[in-house]
Amino acid sequence: MSRHIKKIKSILFYPKNDTNAIIEKIKAFSGSDGFAIYNPECLGIMNSTKDLFKNTVGINELLNIKQINDIVDAIIEIDIKYIVFSSITFGWKALVEKIKEKNKNIKIKFLWHGTHSMFVERDESYFLYSIIEMLDRGLIDTIGFFKESMATLYSKKGYNSFYVTNNVKDISVTNKNAFKKNEGKIYLGLYAAGDRWGKNVVNQLSAASMIKNSVIDIIPVTPLIDEFCKTMCININDKNLKYLPRQELLNRMALNDVNMYVTFTECSPVIPLESLELGVPCIIGNNNSYFKDTKLYEYLVVKSEDNIDEIYNKAIECMNHKLEIIDLYKEWKKDYNVLATNLLRKFIDD
Repeated sequence: MSRHIKKIKSILFYPKNDTNAIIEKIKAFSGSDGFAIYNPECLGIMNSTKDLFKNTVGINELLNIKQINDIVDAIIEIDIKYIVFSSITFGWKALVEKIKEKNKNIKIKFLWHGTHSMFVERDESYFLYSIIEMLDRGLIDTIGFFKESMATLYSKKGYNSFYVTNNVKDISVTNKNAFKKNEGKIYLGLYAAGDRWGKNVVNQLSAASMIKNSVIDIIPVTPLIDEFCKTMCININDKNLKYLPRQELLNRMALNDVNMYVTFTECSPVIPLESLELGVPCIIGNNNSYFKDTKLYEYLVVKSEDNIDEIYNKAIECMNHKLEIIDLYKEWKKDYNVLATNLLRKFIDD
């Protein structure tokens, strides 16, 4: 589907912004240095943004110039130093232009959550090119990347570029019976999956199919996933689940024996950190910076994401060493918390 068709669909079907609610939220940031904007339709980015920043506001696609002007007026009124745009969607470019038109002293910072690997999807390249164009025009002061090599590349290209990384704190389980477990079954979690190439869902399901008595708790169950699971005789926990609020997802995640997030492109994934915080090992791909030079790396990181045997072996190993893995994670997390905080501070303070 082309970018233009997607835009037409977004105009017709996407949730509309409640401008008054957005303005009230922005006004509540008065007296602070700044705030971050996220798109509520992008659940992973929304969770990432809320974890990183104290002050956040959700803004969907902006398709009305009056709405843009009203939001900009509210921003100018509270007299802040910076705004972080966490990713980008339609209409945010016009929002940036209006902000800079009215107050050039407000620093505009963008966070890009992906890498160039995602350019196989046309929308990804379109949006990053939009950010680069705004950088070239002097509308954006700073860009942050969740992959260090991306930050290095853009710095060498002359842009004011920083490396940041996601972090998760203060999460817990609110419902220990999010789903009923059957005795003797092994429960594997695979969330925020979908059919996109980068999610690598079919290889992970293939590995799950080799684990005896396994049940996969997977969200969402798309037609492709449903058909593949039938073909491979994989037991799905609940075929009717779509996307869930974060807390409901955390409650389910905590009930599994192992969670899997072995993706091709995720450079600072939140789900593995959430899983480990809840006491459940989560295996991941090798395209992020987590656990380098530690024993956790050997336990959790799949070096070849399309190697079904390796995914399977890692899952088995996690179940056999669960307590050790969680203890190792708790130690690793102490230094990681410091690193994540310092990287974010450098990005904000510049």
